[in-house]
Amino acid sequence: MPKNRKAITPDVSAEILFTSDRTCCVCRERGKRVQIHHIDENPSNNTISNLSVLCFDCHDETQIRGGFGKHLTAPLVTKYRDEWLLRVKQRRDEADTFAVSKMAGAITLNTSKENLIPPISSLYSYLDSIPDIKTELLAKAQPEWDSGVTATMNQASYDYIDGLQGVLVGLSKFYSTKAFDDQEPHEFFSEIISSRFRWHRSHSEPAGPGTGGTIIGTICGGSVSSDVEKMVEDMVSSLIGYSDDYSWKHWKRRWENKAT
Repeated sequence: MPKNRKAITPDVSAEILFTSDRTCCVCRERGKRVQIHHIDENPSNNTISNLSVLCFDCHDETQIRGGFGKHLTAPLVTKYRDEWLLRVKQRRDEADTFAVSKMAGAITLNTSKENLIPPISSLYSYLDSIPDIKTELLAKAQPEWDSGVTATMNQASYDYIDGLQGVLVGLSKFYSTKAFDDQEPHEFFSEIISSRFRWHRSHSEPAGPGTGGTIIGTICGGSVSSDVEKMVEDMVSSLIGYSDDYSWKHWKRRWENKAT
């Protein structure tokens, strides 16, 4: 008997995709096409506890294979899902904490919708700290990039991008909430960054998904890192505006690690 399919509401779909960072909870490889999977295989059961995000490859592993059964059973998918959601939350919390750790007169990175923009003195203090944050993130990532081990290199890029996303969240506190479609900052930036992963993966494999080999993940990580660095630059430039009280050129030279 065919099972009745009930459409997942946009709110639930957005929540599932955001909490999973729009990434498959099993392979956790960013930029791959994903879909929302019903863990119990009942397409009418759209409770959040029954939903997970899987890439197309891993979703195939939930299907019956010959006489050997499923490679990914419901309990196993649930375990992967729960571990991944916890990891995503921890990453975001760590990135937020690190992003403001050096700021004089720290601001609170709360998720309140109240439009309480910190004073200009806090902005300048935060801008001063950002090049140092980037330097520390790079110092942590570089040995892993130099390892030559694909999985290690990819994870280093993910961690670097997460750190920069924390900076973006910090900068967003100096904007009106309306500037980001009234979304929670991490949700807004996560959506953009995920789209950059999808873009770089798509154009890097002209023959189709999966044809570029494992190096594609590493290439995408480097490309998205550059994209997110540019996002930080853009936000800093916009916040400084045409003010003569803060030097964009000086900040840019520090950001690019050039002699001042």
